[in-house]
Amino acid sequence: MTEPSPSAPITLVLPDGQAIERVRLYEREQLDTGLWMYRIGVPLWQTAVGGGVEPAEYSTWVTAAQLRPLPGVDLGGIPAHPRTRTSAPTRWAWLLDGRTHGRPATVHAEGCPSATDHAHPLGTTQALDVLARPGTTACTVCDAAEALLPILAQGQDDGG
Repeated sequence: MTEPSPSAPITLVLPDGQAIERVRLYEREQLDTGLWMYRIGVPLWQTAVGGGVEPAEYSTWVTAAQLRPLPGVDLGGIPAHPRTRTSAPTRWAWLLDGRTHGRPATVHAEGCPSATDHAHPLGTTQALDVLARPGTTACTVCDAAEALLPILAQGQDDGG
């Protein structure tokens, strides 16, 4: 039987300032930019087959700005994947779907199943520039929101 991956409870801070205590922290990974991302699991409810609800866990990646440690909890056992100098840089490729049928423009990761045939390629800097404009969103189906929004937020934090 496979051992469950190590995890630890941690507090997630939502965009409106509310905190959800005791979400699960599973791993840490450093991006090529140097930014650390943290994979968490948030306990929720989901609709069960046949009706009713059942417990579920929503997994996502967040930055340190969205997390707060719980007093007395040791995070030392959580797997960490630092970027090493020998790591080959990953090429990010993005797609921009323009405004259609009243929907906002959306940035997708290349290969996203939600992107339309009308999407055109962007580099990372272009994708960040587009996302900084009002009315543009990052896709949550692919890696666009998880990868680009923390970088965009980091850049805004550094400017003040």
